[in-house]
Amino acid sequence: MREQPAGSFSVFDVHRIELEDGRGRDRGHAFTIRGSDWCNVIALTPDREIVLVWQYRFGSEALSLEIPGGVIDPGEAPAAAALRELLEETGYQAEHAEPLLVVEPNPALQNNRCYTFVARNARRTAAARLDPMEEIETALLPAGRLADLLDSGQVTHALVQGALEAFWRRHRPE
Repeated sequence: MREQPAGSFSVFDVHRIELEDGRGRDRGHAFTIRGSDWCNVIALTPDREIVLVWQYRFGSEALSLEIPGGVIDPGEAPAAAALRELLEETGYQAEHAEPLLVVEPNPALQNNRCYTFVARNARRTAAARLDPMEEIETALLPAGRLADLLDSGQVTHALVQGALEAFWRRHRPE
């Protein structure tokens, strides 16, 4: 297999891969997307509310109900990135993030992973510090209503849906 860069963009690179079968015969080519790993966090307040965000997404051209998250910076531990994203996007802070789930968003095309954490006793300690291209509004959901939210169809982001389903299954908030 031979690989060469095909394009570089602000948040990902595209590579062209020349494919061969087990005998070394040409199988054509494919393109892959190389990018940073991502993180997200299910933050619970002391009142057992889940911190959610409404965020405008350019790809779908719509608002998306999500959990806080973003790109893991080079050299940054995934848990630290999740707590940083929580604070930046919502102003909520937690002392610790426990691992919940690691998934490959689209292994057919992408090389990155998404790490999901749970942060308990999250408290609002500051104002959100959004990036210039972010448009976010924080929302709180009583943890006992998570099943209703999951069944409502309001969460359309696949990584968020999977993370919340895993949280529900493992921690069954009441």
